[in-house]
Amino acid sequence: MKNLFAPYKIGITQLFFIAMLFCFCRAEAQQLPAFTIYRDHWNVINPASLSNNYLVNEWYFSAGASYRQQWWNAEGSPNTQVLNFEAVLPEYDQIVTGGHIIRHQTGLIDQTGLYGQFAYRIEMGRRTEQALVFGLNAGIVQYRANLSDIQFADAELGPLERDLIYHPDFSLGAFYYHSDLFYAGISVPQVFGLNTTFRDTTNNEFNIQRIQHMYGVVGGYIPVSWFGTEASFLEPSAWIRYVPGSPVSIDANLRYQISDFYWVGLGAGSGTGAAFSARLHLETGMILGESLNIYAGQFKIGIGFDIPLGVYRSAFGNSAELNLIYSWE
Repeated sequence: MKNLFAPYKIGITQLFFIAMLFCFCRAEAQQLPAFTIYRDHWNVINPASLSNNYLVNEWYFSAGASYRQQWWNAEGSPNTQVLNFEAVLPEYDQIVTGGHIIRHQTGLIDQTGLYGQFAYRIEMGRRTEQALVFGLNAGIVQYRANLSDIQFADAELGPLERDLIYHPDFSLGAFYYHSDLFYAGISVPQVFGLNTTFRDTTNNEFNIQRIQHMYGVVGGYIPVSWFGTEASFLEPSAWIRYVPGSPVSIDANLRYQISDFYWVGLGAGSGTGAAFSARLHLETGMILGESLNIYAGQFKIGIGFDIPLGVYRSAFGNSAELNLIYSWE
């Protein structure tokens, strides 16, 4: 096998992201996308979870779109788009279903996944609503390698035999909630961890080893009507991510729902042992319902920023995310 990283015409930041991708053959990096306002991606993170649109506001159906640009100063940095739907079936309230489409691009590697969600809720309380939920995301992922955009110095390197590869993909999860007071969940994305291998016509290989991730989420709602309105609450939450061979990554956040119209949030994230992964988290958003004469649903608009605090801040820059969600009965 030839050395694929012989000198070629490409920017240094693109080289960094390509090297990071192909180091996945050692499975020592976070492969799946991160989210700033992770609470609006619960069923992407954990197929058994119930969103706050249902737990807090009792909307049975939600549909949303999201765009995230990570490290906006770096050419070839990750960007993620999500279309998402979730439903707690009112006539069969033990069943939670939905699905999502997610596209994630890093450098010259692009992956798009289409998933369906199915979850079953086991009621555990009589006087209060509490339940344990088990869920499954099943779908297919398309990997695309745009390596033809690189002008390699080695003229013997040939074009790829296939620049598109498809894999089945599954995620498993469990989620517990106690009314609108407390929730916690665990999940395992990429359960089977199948490998993705690109080959060129001269039999050189590009390997991406897809491995299991382990996620944990925990949070709750604290009413603070004495410090706002009857709709005011605080929501502390955390998203914990672990990939074998990599440091644990933790995002912790505190959201303050000022009224039924507006919220702000502040938090921090860190990957233990990774200097550039320490970051500050800021978010804000609006909930539009009665103000738009919509009484059977609501629009939610969220904007989030991650600001790196490590030594690579000037080179990589901030991350930004925009979420749009409509929920209804």
